[in-house]
Amino acid sequence: MYGRKRSLFGNGFLSALSLVYGLVVSLRQALYRLRILKTNELPCRVISVGNLTLGGTGKTPMVISISELLLKKQRRPMVVSRGYGRKNASAMLVVSDGHSLLVDSRHGGDEPFLIASKLPGVPVVVGPDRYQAARSVLKRFNPDTVVLDDGFQHIQLRRALDVVLVDALDPFGNGKLFPAGILREPLTALKRAHAVVITRADQSEGAGRLKAIIREKTGARLFTSRLAPLDMVEGRTGTVRPLSSLARARVLALAGIARPASFVSLLKSLGAAVAAECVYPDHYVFEKSDLAEVYKKAADEKVDIIITTEKDAVRLNNFNADGIWALRVEQRILETEDWERMLLEQPA
Repeated sequence: MYGRKRSLFGNGFLSALSLVYGLVVSLRQALYRLRILKTNELPCRVISVGNLTLGGTGKTPMVISISELLLKKQRRPMVVSRGYGRKNASAMLVVSDGHSLLVDSRHGGDEPFLIASKLPGVPVVVGPDRYQAARSVLKRFNPDTVVLDDGFQHIQLRRALDVVLVDALDPFGNGKLFPAGILREPLTALKRAHAVVITRADQSEGAGRLKAIIREKTGARLFTSRLAPLDMVEGRTGTVRPLSSLARARVLALAGIARPASFVSLLKSLGAAVAAECVYPDHYVFEKSDLAEVYKKAADEKVDIIITTEKDAVRLNNFNADGIWALRVEQRILETEDWERMLLEQPA
């Protein structure tokens, strides 16, 4: 899918499967377009944050950023997510009621748990049917805006604003549909978007060419953003250290995300010397044996800091792990005024 290995038989087999997958995607779209499949509507505004590819575009920081803005402007946002990778994925759960975290990351999902922990005052709900999940708690939380996490393909829920994220460093992979590539839908699906945000635009020299490609596919508003590191926090104690602590430090980069190379690149840009890496699959469920391996590798390489992502830290906190720092980041839109105007322009 990511082009790391090549095989004539494997490529042909995956390409055949991607054709089948593409037909299913097209059929599903047609059924909704012809109203054979029903689209549901909530009695409040819905803002969807999603992408065209499998993972790694910065959806979680964007959901947090949008919700923080709405809260700051006296709106009443509620985040609704599927909660990928959690235990009992068929259950509808309230991860946070806006005051307290009610479940852990294993039951609520690492991303919803992270969103809830960073958004005091914002309820966070998970469920496989996001329309039903939102509807079941509307009276309880009375939101005026639902922020739909990873919602671009969840077209059975009508939304006022569809925000699609495109990673400037790897926008569309090899241009093929899953499983031959990383595309969930063809590029023509961008026509459904109201806004497209190019993430990590500051790290790419090809952002201009990417803008031209996107403008050929959609008339959506176009924005650019960067992932801004803030500081680092030790998971067990909550101790905070400035980014300057990374300058010239020997670090072990620990990541279980879709694109670990982007995390390593970010650490290097902050002046860290990445002496070792421990890389796991996206949403990886850590075991104590994994931590033992991490600590051993850190000792062998004589590193100064073990550092991970916020999403990984959520799962590692279940072990009360000592000496593991999380790099805290936020998503910043470069066209701030136009972005905020768009998010707030429709009555709540």
